[in-house]
Amino acid sequence: MEKFVVKFAETEQEKMQTYKLRYNELILEYRPENINEKGYDITPYDEYGKLAICIDTEINQVVGCYRIITSDTLPKDKPFVSEGEFDISSLKNSGESIAELSRAVIKKEYRGSMVLMLLLRFVIGFIKQNGYRYIIGEASFYGTDKMALQKEISYIAYNHFNPEYEITSLDKNQVEILPREQLSESEIKRSMPPLIRAYVSFGAFLSKETFCDYEFGSIDTFVLLDTKNCNDRYINRFLGL
Repeated sequence: MEKFVVKFAETEQEKMQTYKLRYNELILEYRPENINEKGYDITPYDEYGKLAICIDTEINQVVGCYRIITSDTLPKDKPFVSEGEFDISSLKNSGESIAELSRAVIKKEYRGSMVLMLLLRFVIGFIKQNGYRYIIGEASFYGTDKMALQKEISYIAYNHFNPEYEITSLDKNQVEILPREQLSESEIKRSMPPLIRAYVSFGAFLSKETFCDYEFGSIDTFVLLDTKNCNDRYINRFLGL
């Protein structure tokens, strides 16, 4: 038997394990004081999404997850999750199909293992096989001090921002972009969260404007992967698609 199995959550037990994982490894990790009595992270958007999960078969526990919400399952009058922080009207007005990724969580002791790669392989494979044009979502930095991330934000603006896509933050407080010569590419790459590093390797664009989520305790950047204009060779090699 394979140690890890990746699939969509089907049973109530699998779903509740996923909600428990999200609460312990996402909600409490960013803001330990965000305690609720039930100990589960369940949001209204779970009604419209599919839960991709990675199960460690040796202990029969969910150790990683993603939520996928698509433009054909989300009610027409309901915004995507990321629209609470970013204006993505240019994408929505394009008429192209969209798949939004959210609630990406890996159990702490499995970070650095193959769990993230297996989940990304499953999720991107599903999205490409079903013909969605845009993959969108948010990726987070810890903390709420944008000035502490000025170098990272500046690096994104020079290297991973595409002005063709008019994605702006609803947060009007933005940091000044530093001159390129003040940035150490190798140092900044090392400081980037693993998920952001993975996304940019796939050819994803990031917003140079960020959103400070004080309630969650994070600084978020918008992520956009155009499946018709991405690094297919790297994706296929890295994920084995």
